[in-house]
Formats: sequence, structure tokens, C-alpha cells
Amino acid sequence: MGLKLLAVALASVLAFNAHANTTDWGTHGTLELGSNLSEPGDIDDIFTFVLGEGASVVSSAVALGSPGLLNIENGTVKLYRESGVEDAFLGSYAFDGTTGSTFHTFDITAPGAYYYNVVGQATGGFGGFYSLSSATTPVPEPTTLAMALAGLVAAGSMYRRRHQS
Repeated sequence: MGLKLLAVALASVLAFNAHANTTDWGTHGTLELGSNLSEPGDIDDIFTFVLGEGASVVSSAVALGSPGLLNIENGTVKLYRESGVEDAFLGSYAFDGTTGSTFHTFDITAPGAYYYNVVGQATGGFGGFYSLSSATTPVPEPTTLAMALAGLVAAGSMYRRRHQS
């Protein structure tokens, strides 16, 4: 009886989410989250955001894998940079109901407008569900890297002197 109640509840939620979605995150914060509970068929969702100077993104996608009820096959997260007539494809990674949480780092050095395109097929009896998270990571400035390298060299030379004596 409980499974039937869950199925009816999922069916009612899916009725409101039958088309592709576009979500605008605006300026990308430290962590952005998105999800979709989709009816059976193709998934083609867009998550847009603006990335500031000196940041990179790490994203993760996970699908709820319950083949009888909710399932996603051939799920792919693609990242694009908006660049006029034809947007620049920056990379992608796959996910489905069996992969669990999949993390991928995209090396982005230029500020600008970007978007994730999430595609796949919802193949469960009631469709499919996935969640997408995207986090920004600061890119260290060259002077910070130079200071860290100098510190490692100094520590290495002190270690070497102590072992030689």
C-alpha cells in the first residue's frame, strides 16, 4: 500500500514538470543547487550562471536509481561558455542511476556567462530524478603560487642541510 501511495504522489509531482527546464542562477555563488523530477522521455535542462574573475567550478550530478519507478539513462552534464553565435563547449561528464555522485572539475579562467546543459532519458515508470550541484573554487594568483613554491624550496633546502650534517 505504501508503494502505491508513493507512486501516486510521484505521478502528481511529475505532471507539473513535463517540459525542459531553464534555471538562472545569476552570479554563481559559492554553491548552487538544481534538480529535476522529469516524466518519462528526454531530459534537456539548462542551468545558466555568470562566473566572476579568478574562479573555477566543480560540479556533481547524481540520479536517483530505482529502475522500476525513477531512473535516468545516458545522463550527461555539458558545460558551455556563451560566446556569441556559437557557444564554446568546455567539457562534459556522464551520470546515471548507477554512478552515484560524480564530481568533475572544469578549469575556467575567464569571467563570463556559462551554462550547464543536462541531457539524458528518464526511463523509470514515473520518469527520472537528478540533482546537480556546482561550487566555485578560487584560482590562486601567480604571486600566491610563487610564494608557496619559494616556501617549499626553503623547507627542502633546510631539510637537505640537516641530513648532510
